[in-house]
Amino acid sequence: MKRYKDLSKRTEKIEGSPIRRIARLLEKAGEKESIISFGGGAPSLAPSQDSMNYLAEKMKEEPQKSTIYCSTPGTLKTRKAITDIIEEEEDIKIDPEKEITLTHGGTQGLYATLQTIINPGQEVIIQDPEYVGYPQTIKLAGGKIKRLKTTWQEDFQMTPEKINEAITKDTEVIMIISPDNPTGRMLTNENLKGIVEIVEDEDLWLITDDIYKDITYGDAEFINSRKYGARENTITCNSFSKTGSIPGMRIGYTYGPEHFIKNITQLLQYEALCINHTSQIFLQHFLRERGKYKRKYIKENVLPTYKHRKNIMKQELEKKLPEAGFTDPEGAFYFFVDLSNYMEGFKDEEELSDSLYEEEEIVVIPGGYFGDEGKNHIRLTFVSEPEERIKEGISRIEKFLKTKK
Repeated sequence: MKRYKDLSKRTEKIEGSPIRRIARLLEKAGEKESIISFGGGAPSLAPSQDSMNYLAEKMKEEPQKSTIYCSTPGTLKTRKAITDIIEEEEDIKIDPEKEITLTHGGTQGLYATLQTIINPGQEVIIQDPEYVGYPQTIKLAGGKIKRLKTTWQEDFQMTPEKINEAITKDTEVIMIISPDNPTGRMLTNENLKGIVEIVEDEDLWLITDDIYKDITYGDAEFINSRKYGARENTITCNSFSKTGSIPGMRIGYTYGPEHFIKNITQLLQYEALCINHTSQIFLQHFLRERGKYKRKYIKENVLPTYKHRKNIMKQELEKKLPEAGFTDPEGAFYFFVDLSNYMEGFKDEEELSDSLYEEEEIVVIPGGYFGDEGKNHIRLTFVSEPEERIKEGISRIEKFLKTKK
């Protein structure tokens, strides 16, 4: 038998993303229309047609200029377009030359940020349940994970009191996401303000993952944490995958204090060289369109569609799974549903999810993928299917669970 050379212990310790496994499952299923997916978190709407047309014209008129290298943090034109929108919509002024860099989506922004600020053995406080991408990214930076348990009964709130109890001498970072994946909750203004005060008092780093900041429903309003202080201790990672419906273009951004941006840019020089120039052309037009019409694409296309689908899924869950526990998401794409009252006969939520796929052709994500507090939960995405298929999908889940009692 051939003996393969050893690989780095760094990569051998990485656990594969369970949601990426689900994505491969869906790809394998191909175009089988009978499969209803409440699984992935990808937008189901087409990008702005005006911006796509603009990109196509530029590619045709200037093919060489449209595909050239650019500086590592991205073109100044793109960075300024982003900082202008942040200033206009969030009243936060960011220096486009010194305080922001582009990244290959929000994922690379989070990875590179942690590589830049964490030393081995330092702690990062995150919520449980948490986005599946956080734990392994923290481990790759040599950090230790400190989880704060939250439940749907308390609206999955990450409170200052819980954070104060969790802080140790090794704590270096608090990481927050609001609106949240997988729960859809938004931090209350009181809790957000309290977290910022802790960051200032303890001189910690605060990482805010703002990926869903434009995807909010009802009266909840996104607040940039810098409104409450700790500007020099705060780093924000974001991308246009969700709000621009362009996940495959892989374009995001990270902004923070000047000395941090200087160091993360040095890291990105060797990790990515530069950001996709073609995607930046699309983005420049998209942001001009968005600014001119005050978020036209999001207000007229994204939010009305997703809010309607959210309401349909909520109604169906309440009607057909009355013993399930969940909160009404204030933002993002998801319901995080507690099925504890339906788990009889199943070893865990992963077995339930596998059986749902095999017997009813419904794709859901087991809650345990998001942490210990996800036990007996499933995550349901409401953006990937239209109204009638949402109703059909919840009906299949109801039927399935009834037959297992």
